[in-house]
Amino acid sequence: MAVKAFGGGRRRGHPGGFSRQTIAGTTAFFAIQHRQTANGSLHPSSPPRTAGQASPAGADSTPADSRLSWVAVMAEPTNERADRQPVGSVTDDGRIVTSDAGDRSGDIGWRLLGKLWAIVLVAGLGFGAILLPAVLVLPLLAATLVFPIEQPLSPLAELTINFVFGQILAMGGITAAYLWATGKDISFVRIRKPTLFHLLVIAVAPFAVLFAIGTVNLISFALGVQAASHSLLNFEGIEPTFYLLLIPFMILVVGPFEELLYRGVIQTRLTNSFSRPAAIVLASFIFVPIHLTAYSSAGATPVQVLAAFAALFAGSVIYGTLYELTENLTVVALAHGLTNSVQLGFIYLISTSEELQELANQATVLVGL
Repeated sequence: MAVKAFGGGRRRGHPGGFSRQTIAGTTAFFAIQHRQTANGSLHPSSPPRTAGQASPAGADSTPADSRLSWVAVMAEPTNERADRQPVGSVTDDGRIVTSDAGDRSGDIGWRLLGKLWAIVLVAGLGFGAILLPAVLVLPLLAATLVFPIEQPLSPLAELTINFVFGQILAMGGITAAYLWATGKDISFVRIRKPTLFHLLVIAVAPFAVLFAIGTVNLISFALGVQAASHSLLNFEGIEPTFYLLLIPFMILVVGPFEELLYRGVIQTRLTNSFSRPAAIVLASFIFVPIHLTAYSSAGATPVQVLAAFAALFAGSVIYGTLYELTENLTVVALAHGLTNSVQLGFIYLISTSEELQELANQATVLVGL
């Protein structure tokens, strides 16, 4: 940071007395006077000149309104040349390089506290989407105990309730609450109409995601760990067409609402405190645990669940990267929904053949279901 000489006023964090900028500015002022006197541009015996008066031959011809004034000015942070001059030196325009050169964000402790707060905030939003559905469904469960309401037993009905409470109400509600509480509108999450290039990205993205997931699962398998499978594969007595019925939910509900919260809100908020790559990684760490209940059923061991999480993390990083590259939530939401749909279609095609049931089980684990 460099400050104008002669800097005045109080600096934030200094309740009274002379601030560091004021002292540095005063020192700079007299240093410049000495330098100009030595150069002959400002001699103590030179008569004062008014604005617009011609200067004598050989004298400094700088206009009066651009000279260093005796009037104290507020310290103004700047990065200009601060990274190229040593601390304590004076720039040509009358600024002195102070000890916090190039730093405009204040004390390092406050910066770290701000980053910590950003992580705590987005973690609360992300994990809140796990806990909130359980709270929202309590009235429904209580109603089934008080009133003779037939509980839905079909897998499709159970998943529909899960989509409504888990994605639409929980993730959509948390997103709306955050935007309202922070005074932001929907433009914060960058929902835009996709271009032709975006449509091409949407079409290619599922294969990139599935390749990343499959690669991680192959590495896990080579290490002797078979990743846990998704709970969708644990339903018994269902027809293969059941998986096709889930495709509209993936495109219209799961992809859009998960990306709305975890990329649109959480990752965007993290980019205000971290670099984009760091925000992508942190958002992915928060995104993965929402799939805990889906992968921890059917007796999966913690190691198998972690292997599945590693594959999900790889896919999440791709989603986050697409979001930052395209700056369009529509792209990543549709890419996410389409990826899930490709997985379901893959299961359907193989499940229609009894001879390929074992291959289907292995393949679904490979692609992350």
